[in-house]
Amino acid sequence: MKNASLRRKIERILFLLLVGLLLNPDIRAQKAANPPNPPPPAQQKAESFWDKVLRYTGVSHDASNLKAPGDEVVSGQIWVVNVSAKAARKVTAGGGYRSPIFVPGGNAIVALTGTDLVRVGVSGGNAVKRYAVADVTKLVGFSVDDPDTILVLTGGSGDRPGVGLLSLSSGKITAMPYDPKSKRDLEMIERMQSWERVYSDKKVYTKRQTKDTRYGPVEWTDVFLKTQSEDAVDVSECDGVNCGQPSLSADGRFVVFVKTEGN
Repeated sequence: MKNASLRRKIERILFLLLVGLLLNPDIRAQKAANPPNPPPPAQQKAESFWDKVLRYTGVSHDASNLKAPGDEVVSGQIWVVNVSAKAARKVTAGGGYRSPIFVPGGNAIVALTGTDLVRVGVSGGNAVKRYAVADVTKLVGFSVDDPDTILVLTGGSGDRPGVGLLSLSSGKITAMPYDPKSKRDLEMIERMQSWERVYSDKKVYTKRQTKDTRYGPVEWTDVFLKTQSEDAVDVSECDGVNCGQPSLSADGRFVVFVKTEGN
């Protein structure tokens, strides 16, 4: 009996202590002022320069032909090839054009001429000036997420080109910075400078050709289209005239390229 009575007294004392702690306003205020710390937010990994660039058409993880010819063509007339029909046609009346690419949808082309960006229909017609882009040296490709944005190379500073995003609607260029000391970033710059362009299972590139004539050997560059395991096809067939700077339409039906002026 004595043990049971003692146990009840101890339990009552503990109960009163607990009630006192819960009702004490100072203790409640201290808990409110010092809530438990929430777990730190998860750190989101910054998107790399490579990841950003790979969201634009024509750029690939793997470019096998970085040192291929193509610089022989500085500017010229714009030609378009219907791949299935194997028919090429000139779509500009004059020369001086460079770096043509297809606008998403495939019914128009944008290109550079002098310090201007122009637009011309795939079936031909007058080139329409959009605006001046004096600092742009190459149109690389359109964004797969935003049909208004073109990845471009610019004059930059020093030995390395700059990279920018050109708004097709406004002409505004937003710089895309990269690390000039990063070997990986510089490798991507080299890919962007190359005229080999990769589109899913297809790629277009330039290749040097030669033939013997009565006046001696003749050398030039042609544009080739390669689809997966199929043999590469000479789609430009320029036969003694330098052709280059190719680009493929989004549906793979057309190839656009520049042919040296006067031909």
